[in-house]
Amino acid sequence: MMLVFYLISLPLTMGMVILTLRYFAGPAVPIYVLLTVGYTWFCSFSIIILVPADIWTVISLTMVGHSSKAISLFWSLTYWSTFLLTWYVN
Repeated sequence: MMLVFYLISLPLTMGMVILTLRYFAGPAVPIYVLLTVGYTWFCSFSIIILVPADIWTVISLTMVGHSSKAISLFWSLTYWSTFLLTWYVN
């Protein structure tokens, strides 16, 4: 069930970031700026993916006793990378 959600939501989120970057970026924007902004937007939009996955993990932990360390890793990666990018860019 969650695999189908990931197979739909991850490419959709990445496509949304790429299309938004192509629409709003000027022709003279350096590639490192595009990559930084794209990664930041992807981390921000990935919260839409992480919340249902986190809820699914809690439900499966309660019902089946199944634990997932991947969700914790993704939350930490999203949090710390946006935190560091905020300080780095400012």
